[in-house]
Amino acid sequence: MSGTGAFGEEAAQRTAQRTGQRTGRRAMLAGAVAGMAGMAVASTGQPAQAATTGTTGTTLDWYDVKDYGAVGDGSSNDTAAVQSALDAAATGGGGTVYFPAGTYLVVPGSGTPALSVGGNGIRLVGAGSKASTLVKGGNGILLRMSGAGADPTGATHRRYCAIENLGLNGNSRTGLLLELYYTDNCYFRDLFMTSNNDLCVDGVELWDSRFYNLAVESCTGTAGSTTQPNIWLRNSSATSGWGYSTDNVNQVHFIGCRLEAFGTGALWITQGTAKTNNPNGIYLTDCKFETSSMQGGPHLKTDASCTHVYATNIYCFAGGFASGYSTAQNIIGWAASSSALENVLIANGATATVNSGVDLYSGPGSTAVLRDVVGGYTTKPTGAHIYYESSSTGDFRVENSYGSTGGQASGTLPTTNAPNPPLRLVAGAVSDSSFTHPPLDGTMAVDTTDKRLYVRVGGAWLWTALNS
Repeated sequence: MSGTGAFGEEAAQRTAQRTGQRTGRRAMLAGAVAGMAGMAVASTGQPAQAATTGTTGTTLDWYDVKDYGAVGDGSSNDTAAVQSALDAAATGGGGTVYFPAGTYLVVPGSGTPALSVGGNGIRLVGAGSKASTLVKGGNGILLRMSGAGADPTGATHRRYCAIENLGLNGNSRTGLLLELYYTDNCYFRDLFMTSNNDLCVDGVELWDSRFYNLAVESCTGTAGSTTQPNIWLRNSSATSGWGYSTDNVNQVHFIGCRLEAFGTGALWITQGTAKTNNPNGIYLTDCKFETSSMQGGPHLKTDASCTHVYATNIYCFAGGFASGYSTAQNIIGWAASSSALENVLIANGATATVNSGVDLYSGPGSTAVLRDVVGGYTTKPTGAHIYYESSSTGDFRVENSYGSTGGQASGTLPTTNAPNPPLRLVAGAVSDSSFTHPPLDGTMAVDTTDKRLYVRVGGAWLWTALNS
């Protein structure tokens, strides 16, 4: 796209912003040399507070974690230093917390996260998703970006925050990498998450947020678990207290994301433990879910409480199992209403990893929609490409969805298929001129005057009378 387009304008604005920020830092450092407000490290080794005003008197909004004492060598405990930078940004009303290239070891406390974003409008930015990395030094949550608690008004949510160009490494520990409870209007761009032995991202009462180019690798969940997907969006994760909500998850987008080498699923969207409300408005576009470390659970899952979930241009690969596992799985569990699953390729290798490509349910008053959901199977499913749930009560529209080998459909095959598009109605004999453009052979139309059904065959229109 031309640099004069929307993306070009955004890039120019961001470049100007970064240039201004670098200029602000240079001015601050120059002022320090001249004896003006600057930054100093006391002889005790404890970081002093960074300057809050530049030489022009304007408030600075750039907080370099190394200015607060972070080392970034992967072995020094940088927890307090990084938290000090986050706290300074919160006290200052927001701003950018910057992580220069390095590995920052942070350690969760007993029942507390390693790091918490305590204010709105705070952006965490690294030098690159593989250049700047936060590493978990113990079991527990690495980063909390959550509000005060359940709030249907959103007033006490954590809001307008972001994380960009940063890596989060679980270091084979348990606990979340990123907690997003009671959060809205945030975005996450160019992140790399790896090596977490648990859920990576948990979203509860998460609204109006975006994930762009998120990569998650080698986050498998604990041994024996089948309920630790890489990302779980749910209305509630607890029956009371922290993680409880009677509201929902809504308007969350995943664009161009890649989730690989997971054990118990890539992305799940469910009602959660409180059993109230409906997750809605979730959009997945151009995403890849691939693993050869399967323990159990589908790659992609929506439950029957979900509404308005749309997934398109999705690639799912089930290459093999984690050590000690061998049970074929359903790759996609799709039960959302007023939703659609489209342009999907489900594939496997030489191992029989796939039970059904899609486990499909249609709820009351709804139509389950699958379009162009294709199974490119090297090894045929142990079940069928599409399994139709017997408990379904709604309609189905399944178009151009098939497996390259093995059974095509099993379960309770639907009789409540959604109606086809209505035929063109013509008052009199049907011809090519009855259409805006000449139609193809096989096109049908109805003569409403003489009550005839017409079919175009070999360029000619043939008809048969309709019974009255």
